[in-house]
Amino acid sequence: MSKDIQADLAFVKALVSEGARVRISGGALYLAGGVCYGLQCLVQWVHLAGIVNIGMWGNLIAGILPTVVFLAVMCVILWRDRKVPKNGVATRALNAAFSSAGLANLFMVGVFAYTAITEKSILIWLLYPITVCAFQGAVWFTAYMIRREAWLAIISIGWFITTFALGLLIGSPHYVLVLGLALSVIMGGGGWYMMRQARK
Repeated sequence: MSKDIQADLAFVKALVSEGARVRISGGALYLAGGVCYGLQCLVQWVHLAGIVNIGMWGNLIAGILPTVVFLAVMCVILWRDRKVPKNGVATRALNAAFSSAGLANLFMVGVFAYTAITEKSILIWLLYPITVCAFQGAVWFTAYMIRREAWLAIISIGWFITTFALGLLIGSPHYVLVLGLALSVIMGGGGWYMMRQARK
C-alpha cells in the first residue's frame, strides 16, 4: 500500500514539475519577446513622432537587434529544455495552441509582406500586427479555457483591446506606441507572471 502511495506521489510530483518547467520556459520566451519587440516599437515611435532622429543606422539596428537577441534567448531555452518531457495533457494542449498560433503568424507575415510589396502599400503591412494581436488574444483565451486561471483571461482581453485600438490608429505614429506598450506590458508582463506563478 505504501509503495502505491509513493508511486502516486512521484507521478504527481513529475506532472507538477513538468508543468512548472514548461511554464517557466514559455514565460521566459514571452518576457524576452515582449521586452525586445516592445523596445523596438518604442524606439521607432520616438523616431516617427519626431522626438529623436535616430537616423538610418539607428533604424537598421532597431530593426535587426531585437530579433537577434530574441533568437539567441530562444536557442538557449530550447537547448536547456531539450530533454524535459511534455507528457501532461494540459501541457500538450497549451503547446499545441501556442505552436499553432506561431505557425499561423509565420505564414501570415509572408502573405502580408508579399502583398504590401506588390501593392506598394504600407497600410497592408500595418494590418499584420493587428492580426498577430488577434491571434494572441485567441491563444491566451484558449489557455484560460484549459487552465481556468483569471490572469490568462486578462491577458487575452488585453490583446483583443490592443487589436481594436491598433485598428483605430492605423496611419498615426501612436499606432507604434500602442503596439510597443502592448508588447512590453501584455506580452512581457504575461511572461513574467507566468514564470512567477510556475515558481510558486
